[in-house]
Amino acid sequence: MAQAAEQGETGRQNDAAAQESQTNDVNVRHAVRTPAVHVYATRLDDTSSAAGKIPMKLSDTPASLTIVNTDEIERLGVYNLTDALEYNAGITVAPRGYDNLYNFSKIRGFDVTQNNISINGMKAFHTTDNLLSPELYGVDRVEILRGPSSTAYGSAALGGRINLELKRPQREDFNEVQVQIGNQKEKMLAVDINRTSTDRSLYGRFVAMVRGNDLFYDNTDQTRIYIAPSITKSWGDRTKLTFFPFWQKDKVDGYAYSPRTRLPGDPLYGIMPDRFFVGVSGWDRYEQEQQGISYELEHKFNKQLSFHQKVGWRKTEITSYQSAGAYMPIPGIYRRFGAMIDSEATAYFSDQFVQLHREGKAGSADTILGFDWRYENTSDKQAMRMLSPWTLPQIRDYVGGAPIPADPDAVMPMDDLDYWSRERGFYVMHTQKVGRFTFSGGVRRGLYAQYSQRDDEQYSQGAWTGQAGVVYEAGKGLHPYLHWNNSFEPSAFHDVNGKLLGPTTGQEWELGVHYIPRPNVQVTASVFDLRHQNLPRAVPATSYYESIGEVMSQGFELEGRVALNPNLRLLGSYTYLDNRITADKNPHRIGRKPSGVAMHSLNLRADAVLQKYNDGELTLGFGARYIGSRMDESNAISMGGVMLYDSSLSLARGDSSLTLHVRNLFDKKYVSNIESLWGTPTGFMGQERTFILSYIRRW
Repeated sequence: MAQAAEQGETGRQNDAAAQESQTNDVNVRHAVRTPAVHVYATRLDDTSSAAGKIPMKLSDTPASLTIVNTDEIERLGVYNLTDALEYNAGITVAPRGYDNLYNFSKIRGFDVTQNNISINGMKAFHTTDNLLSPELYGVDRVEILRGPSSTAYGSAALGGRINLELKRPQREDFNEVQVQIGNQKEKMLAVDINRTSTDRSLYGRFVAMVRGNDLFYDNTDQTRIYIAPSITKSWGDRTKLTFFPFWQKDKVDGYAYSPRTRLPGDPLYGIMPDRFFVGVSGWDRYEQEQQGISYELEHKFNKQLSFHQKVGWRKTEITSYQSAGAYMPIPGIYRRFGAMIDSEATAYFSDQFVQLHREGKAGSADTILGFDWRYENTSDKQAMRMLSPWTLPQIRDYVGGAPIPADPDAVMPMDDLDYWSRERGFYVMHTQKVGRFTFSGGVRRGLYAQYSQRDDEQYSQGAWTGQAGVVYEAGKGLHPYLHWNNSFEPSAFHDVNGKLLGPTTGQEWELGVHYIPRPNVQVTASVFDLRHQNLPRAVPATSYYESIGEVMSQGFELEGRVALNPNLRLLGSYTYLDNRITADKNPHRIGRKPSGVAMHSLNLRADAVLQKYNDGELTLGFGARYIGSRMDESNAISMGGVMLYDSSLSLARGDSSLTLHVRNLFDKKYVSNIESLWGTPTGFMGQERTFILSYIRRW
């Protein structure tokens, strides 16, 4: 549970809202200030920069865009990025199991790689997985942009983008302390403190959190420490500079793998429990340290012309000692080994643009001209520890509690990996309001280069990308829109002949309508057609890749957020998704669906005030999530649909609140996806029932 209630923080901001510049206005929640009573706001966030770098109202955006704000994060008991995505349209949540460190979700059937996750509108890492593990307590809101985003962000996958807006300094003093306990030995302590100078030209915020909890596997637990101070200096209403430093440390003692389950047909099914720890106690561990600093600069030359710049540095260090094993029917042993990886990645990035704003009798216009740049350097040192194999009788003994003999320390060195990547982009984007129409478009020239020291190989790729859209204000809150855009993502994989695969490209057409009749109602319906070409696919039992000709994603999405009154809020979404291969060198693969992606999904949530008090309220929340049937990667195994339920009960009195959140209320056991592991189908487990009791005090 990671955030302040919307009204609490909004109230602190009301006096300062008029003084904030355009960028900071995006993050102001629109609620009426209340003394210290914790009631949820009834106005929804309706402005975002995610679609085009400058703030734009949702009603003027020709795309499907979701804003999960502070209020929703708290009401739903969101503790990580996966939780924040669950009730939204077009999202396949955790197809590789519920992971405590990373997000493996899909948007419209396509992977959300770390290249498709941005922080304050900026990408960090691209070439290596598992370098970005955001802490949601430091996030003010989560923005989900569906469809390609290469014109604004450069190289990226086709399905969509997730942007995390960090908590930033506000022009009023406030304090928050939060304590949590949970059924997985969860213990968390967090603080959020904001201070401002007398003249309100200098203001800072300090956010910190420490948490510990058990994980799925035996003898495995995780601790996390997060520290994120930030400071803003403003010079009148024309210039503002904000710094965002942070430091985060994760440590897993034991297994850091996503929860998996053995299926009938696995030779160890019914013999080795899913939670059984096959590693080396005291040796298996996963440590990740993230740190960085960035700044945002805004300067208004006059009412028409302004300059915007974001610059950042980020570093991630990982030490991963993780054991694994595979059963070999011949000669009938469980072969064990330990993968040892020490990884260090550093990224530098900047984005700067000039904005020209014009007002006329016919409407307004905004033009931005910019340049962004990112450089990433990664070093991986790898080795393999050979562990003792186990026979079936030994496995039965160890599962029964017999002591496990010490493993040998023999280590086999492997090739180190050192490589860098560089990306540059030049872009122009324009938005024009003419009467009831809002036209938007943009074009970008992206240049990408990567070098591998081991292979002594450097390659470069480039592409033009663009987007165009139109929104019509039809009246009575209806805003139909039409949008076209495309994407580009360079490849780092080689074919059987050692040649680099071509870049992955894609394009989308989307037709939709926003229904926003008043500030407390947001509904978006859309139909879309995405075509993704040249996706790389690993060839089984080899070290090379091949390109899939085309993957299609067509569908319909409906999503709504409604605050009917101060006592009842509704959230819901429905997705129909037809996602399949339409062109492939292997004709037998044409028509196959990606693994773990449901054709139908439905989510509904209601939060109702049961009792009002002079200084607070009692609120009950209940949600249902339906995940339709899915196929495994071979399309030979079908996973049936599953219904999950969540609930919460919150008591707020004065400056304190006590909330119980329960996810997967009835502890439904299910498999989110099935993939082959060492040639054996293996299931990724969905989230088990989780209780979290949270106490928050704000003043």
